[in-house]
Amino acid sequence: MPKKNEYDAESMEAAINDVKNNMSYRNAANKYGVPKSTLEFKIKNPGHKDTCGPNLILSAREESDLVRWIEELATKGFPRKRDDILNSVHNFLTENPRPNPFKSNRPGESWFKAFLKRHPALVQRTSEAVSEASACVSEADIRKWFKDINSYLISKNIVIDDPSRIYNGDESGFQICPKTGKVFARKGAKNVYSVEKGSSKESITVMFSFSASGLTCPPMIIYGYKRIPEKISQTVKDPDWGIGRSDNGWMTAETFYDYVKNVFYPFLVKNNIHFPVLLFLDGHKSHLTYELSILCNEQNIEVIALYSNATRILQPCDVAVFRPIKMGWKKAVREFYEQNPGEVLNKITFAPLLEKVVAKHIKKETLINGFRACGLFHFNPDAVDYTKCLGNKKEHPELIIKPFLFTYKLIATYHIFR
Repeated sequence: MPKKNEYDAESMEAAINDVKNNMSYRNAANKYGVPKSTLEFKIKNPGHKDTCGPNLILSAREESDLVRWIEELATKGFPRKRDDILNSVHNFLTENPRPNPFKSNRPGESWFKAFLKRHPALVQRTSEAVSEASACVSEADIRKWFKDINSYLISKNIVIDDPSRIYNGDESGFQICPKTGKVFARKGAKNVYSVEKGSSKESITVMFSFSASGLTCPPMIIYGYKRIPEKISQTVKDPDWGIGRSDNGWMTAETFYDYVKNVFYPFLVKNNIHFPVLLFLDGHKSHLTYELSILCNEQNIEVIALYSNATRILQPCDVAVFRPIKMGWKKAVREFYEQNPGEVLNKITFAPLLEKVVAKHIKKETLINGFRACGLFHFNPDAVDYTKCLGNKKEHPELIIKPFLFTYKLIATYHIFR
């Protein structure tokens, strides 16, 4: 049985380019570790395909880029599922049309199986349920995460001692009509009611990002519309705030891309922040796509997943920021109804009230202390409160985040997927 190729497509392509630039076959083959005979054959037969069976829809170079993306995301703590991979291929083929047998440009199961067979280094693994995994997080797991991320940053020559370049981002929902809390009534009264002014179940999602230096990035409010009515967009008075949309009002991959491109990055530029910057995200909530990775590569933003199911320990948003914001929001809603009898808090009145809450209840010192308590700045595992760990001291290697492989650093290959 013939041996499988022991070189990658990039090495062969680089060798071909050097030969075309007058390097000898032998020197190019030795330089890139590719067979001289194969190199000669490929240059003399440029139209010959590299695989047996039907023609590939993606070229060898494109598949190699896709594999790197999958590996890089996993390394940074954002492992991709089957549908994530198929969706990325769908988006790529939609933007780069070519004949293919797929329905609506989306590959099916047979293509996916063949893709995995062509790239045996990729293996599928089963992740733990969130509730179980959260209970199992231990001090050893978190310390391992710090070690892995630190090794990754060193491998990328990233040393950041400027707190204005370290960020944590997360989304949170704000109820239009929060619970009323305890009230007073006549002793012995069994049924005490408070009439709700709006829908008690309706909430609006807002995306926030904060820096270790105490900076607050303008939020993005996400409304549940196919097209946002002008009367609602006009209620967002601060021009730096973002206005997002999705069918259900939740964060989506498209909305998150819009946030990074049109809110987060412009904020960094406006404030003269030096690059690269680190953006720590909850790996379970993030919506990372191939397109977003290209964008972040261009903008020099390194996105890193916090340790799985440990945001209550490692995420400044959860540890320090969201609680005072939510408490301030409940108070503001109560005061709104007291001061505006007969009016209803809704999507039109939401943004002006939220702006007041954000301005009043997000404190610079709170943010700085939050990043310090989570060990994100300075990057220090000893700063973490390990009494919050519910698991035993056993490590769970299947949960440990290897820093992220569709990193935003594969500069040489991303132009293919633009």
